[in-house]
Amino acid sequence: MARMHPRTLAPHILKDPKRSSEVRVYDRIRDQVPDDYICYYSRSWHQADDDGAEYDGEADFILAHAQHGLLFIEVKGGRVSCREDDEQWLSTDRDGFRFKIKNPIAQAKSSKHHFLKRLNDKRRLGKRFIRARHAAILPGSARPARALGPDAPLEIIAFGDDMDTLGKWLVDRMKDGGEVREHPLGLDGMQALDELVTGHFELRAHIGTSLAEDALVIERLTAEQAWLLDSLEDNREMAISGGAGSGKTVLAIEKAFRSSANGRRTLLTCFNAPLANYLKDVCKDRPNLVVASFHSICRALAEQSGISLPENSGPEFFNTLLPETLIEAVTKSPELGFDTAIVDEGQDFRDSWLNALRLCLRDVPDSEFYVFYDDNQRLFAQDYAFIRALPQSSISLTRNLRNTRKIHFLMSKWYQGKSSRAAGPEGEAVGVIEVKRPDLAIGRVKERVAQLVRSGQATPGQIAVLTGRATDVDSELFRIAGAETCRADSIHPERIVFDTVRRFKGLSRPCVFIVGIEDILEPELVYVATSRANLLLELAGTGNDISRFGITVRE
Repeated sequence: MARMHPRTLAPHILKDPKRSSEVRVYDRIRDQVPDDYICYYSRSWHQADDDGAEYDGEADFILAHAQHGLLFIEVKGGRVSCREDDEQWLSTDRDGFRFKIKNPIAQAKSSKHHFLKRLNDKRRLGKRFIRARHAAILPGSARPARALGPDAPLEIIAFGDDMDTLGKWLVDRMKDGGEVREHPLGLDGMQALDELVTGHFELRAHIGTSLAEDALVIERLTAEQAWLLDSLEDNREMAISGGAGSGKTVLAIEKAFRSSANGRRTLLTCFNAPLANYLKDVCKDRPNLVVASFHSICRALAEQSGISLPENSGPEFFNTLLPETLIEAVTKSPELGFDTAIVDEGQDFRDSWLNALRLCLRDVPDSEFYVFYDDNQRLFAQDYAFIRALPQSSISLTRNLRNTRKIHFLMSKWYQGKSSRAAGPEGEAVGVIEVKRPDLAIGRVKERVAQLVRSGQATPGQIAVLTGRATDVDSELFRIAGAETCRADSIHPERIVFDTVRRFKGLSRPCVFIVGIEDILEPELVYVATSRANLLLELAGTGNDISRFGITVRE
């Protein structure tokens, strides 16, 4: 049996009465031609000449053999005839309807010359003079006594009489005669032909288009979250939980805006310095609003109240001394206290730190203390009792608004909090950049980023390259795809972020590439790494390390 392309005919072809003759020929070739032949059915082609004129054509069948070359076949059903006055070819069906058809010999020759030219353009074939023939099959017509024309001798046409032995007829047609200078198609020619005529392909998505469309959906969904604050307006203390991408930071910012707009001295704080810098940028020029990382606000209030701090910066200094100094500063200078304190990424805070912040609230009846937290992210938290003791919002943030559904599906494997569902667009599949050795990953990612940037699909400011190895970012900043990089705590809108997964916690960018995944071992850190991308996430590493993230790597 010959190897057929396509392997099976689509239902719409099998049901089309106009293609019944082609279906019969397809079946005969499949069943009667030996298996060292390959047959391609219905191969359309397009070409333009030197003057810009364009031509379209189709080869009903192309039969190929490494030794015997190529045979281009045109099939015409019905009873075929040619008018004497204008030499117009006609076909008459069983109901007696007659209609015009193209000259099958001319069609087969056109296809032959077109594909031979295309094959000759393949450098690896070296202008080889490939053995090629053309033929016509008229399964609804009986064999005549004489040739159909000077270009249509009977030996290049098969008729209804030949259908039972069509396979042998086709093989003989390919083997008959030939010039001495003709060369076999060869295995390389077979491969070149397959690349030329097969219709299977899978294009890489144009990320630029996807980014723009998906970003609009996410922006709209995130804005809708503000209604939750309306429902909680009468609550003075509140803990609000939600997974990555559920809009916690957006709500924290909105709460800070509303509070400060009402003339209340408001603090918006978090643990991570890069996230704090992002919040400062978003909230700049807002009166009555102070934005700082937790330890920065401790230092700042101590300085403002005239309390001196030791130069020691060990664990005890950050874990105990600075929080105690915060309380001392507000006690000494009550005007430094706050009417509203809002904590983002509260799961990163020790209980004693949260207690210190609550003690910074002014002694007024309507003081507010809000903690937004992710009950799955616990990269830095030592305890959790304070948050559990706070009144919990009856409305949980259970919709992932920031990430596409494809990214949410991956990151949700590492989430153990309240169930979360994806509300965003479907998005692109999580990408895999497989390398043989971990040290090759960054080079491959640079190539991928360069391709996106140079093709205009993404800008440097939309991209972050994050690593699980802290040593990767110890060196000086370098360029990726010709663009300068920046750290997570000094994000520049026109630069690619290059930093560790830990330092990028709480932040996001449309396109994120993860390297150093062999060092991302804790489930919580995998969760953070896989949730930083809004729209495009790609992981680079060995097949074993990528599989550990929950992604199936193709063999």
